[in-house]
Amino acid sequence: MKKITRLFLLLLALASLNVMLCDRMLTDGTVNSVHEGNADRTPDGSKATYKSGIAPQKIDAVIRKELQIFPIPLSKYHTGYGAAFEDSWMNTRTFGGDRGHEGTDIMLEPNTRGLFPVLSMTDGTVEKKGWLPQGGYRIGIRSAGDIYYYYAHLSDYADGMEPGVTVSAGQLLGFAGDSGYSNIEGTVGKFPVHLHVGIYYDDENGIETSVNPYPYLLFLKQVTIDF
Repeated sequence: MKKITRLFLLLLALASLNVMLCDRMLTDGTVNSVHEGNADRTPDGSKATYKSGIAPQKIDAVIRKELQIFPIPLSKYHTGYGAAFEDSWMNTRTFGGDRGHEGTDIMLEPNTRGLFPVLSMTDGTVEKKGWLPQGGYRIGIRSAGDIYYYYAHLSDYADGMEPGVTVSAGQLLGFAGDSGYSNIEGTVGKFPVHLHVGIYYDDENGIETSVNPYPYLLFLKQVTIDF
């Protein structure tokens, strides 16, 4: 357990180097965008300035305690199936206006929509479901610790996934796809099939704030199931 804890702290330290660059951009006022989480709460697309992608210690502890399983299971039957991701925090995105990428994209191979199951990383309750221009078909899970876990670009949903439904870690939410980047619901094919993962919490002022999911997913990659 001590080795795992040290590994996780090391990953967070590496991620902080990337966030330092983002903070420098924030100081210059060059990075602001529509929060993908705020798109749920602010449909008019109002803009907000990004904060550091590193969660405060208290929030970090909640997230680490809640996360239980990697959101994409790996196939033991098909050796060509794979899920890869990198730290793309605050990389430039242009749909809907210049903005930073406040999440992590898990790229999938083969590039086939509807093939890879998407699992809930945590216990929680379905808070949001449906179409967003940026996120396509998305589902948002609110945890007991009041963290919002955002899964975007789905091809479809698992049966019974409706707001208010309780889910458990490892439960099927839907299937990964390539939906989004359009105001027209159902648009697909604007980018390769992948799962966008976002993590959000409300700060001390009640402002929804994004967290860089990369170090958490990197740590969580060792906890997956076969399909």
